Amino acid sequence: MNDEVGEERNKTVRMDVSSMNVRGVEAYNDVSETFLSAWDPEGDKGRKYLLNPTIFRMIGPLENQRILDAGCGQGYLSRLMASAGADVTGVEPAKRLIEYARRSEQERSLGIQYLQRDLSRLGAIDNDGHFDAVVANMVLLDIADWQAAMSNCLEVLSPGGRLIFSLHHPCWTPNAANNWADYRRVELTEYLQSYEMQVTYGVNYHRPLSDYLNYALKLGASINEIAEPTYPTDLSDEELPDVGRHIPEFIVVSMSSKIAENV
Repeated sequence: MNDEVGEERNKTVRMDVSSMNVRGVEAYNDVSETFLSAWDPEGDKGRKYLLNPTIFRMIGPLENQRILDAGCGQGYLSRLMASAGADVTGVEPAKRLIEYARRSEQERSLGIQYLQRDLSRLGAIDNDGHFDAVVANMVLLDIADWQAAMSNCLEVLSPGGRLIFSLHHPCWTPNAANNWADYRRVELTEYLQSYEMQVTYGVNYHRPLSDYLNYALKLGASINEIAEPTYPTDLSDEELPDVGRHIPEFIVVSMSSKIAENV
């Protein structure tokens, strides 16, 4: 690692934040150490059994891949990918989360570069600015200014690179979990309109899946795969949520970008 890169990995810079994103970024500065450490080493159950395996399969062999973990949070996924041989850059705007990620890197160095950036105002990145894959794992649904964020994710891809993003499955709207618990069904009463959903920290934004797909297609991306991952069949019913055998929790999309090819 050269001195310039080392300084960039550790310094705190004044961050340019989209005015639309300020509320969401600041909400995560109240998270506890217990909350942050609970995500190690593989995330929660849904990430461990559904999202991580699907994302890794879509990326392919991780050795020597240049990957941007876009909205890396406390960095668990960055650490998993770096441990498998990837050259990882993690971007996260929330001060509390990026500090945890950087502290983890200091305690166990994996060569991860962490940058405190708003994904909607990404700016230049010092690895020549191109990645083999960009992973936005449960991130775009947290971002008010999501179109700028998606555009930036696509623009930093190398020719043939992939953007992989995950979302709560669109069937999960407010009170859906209660409907399943009470009636063993998911009731969808509003899908086509975009709206905010209050969560423990900040908000999630429900948007029709077509909003994300059509905007990426408009930017010149193409769809490789859409996955609705299911739990491994060898898990017992006691090891997974009851709904996990019947209704998908997440949707994962892999797209390729032609933006870099046309520059």
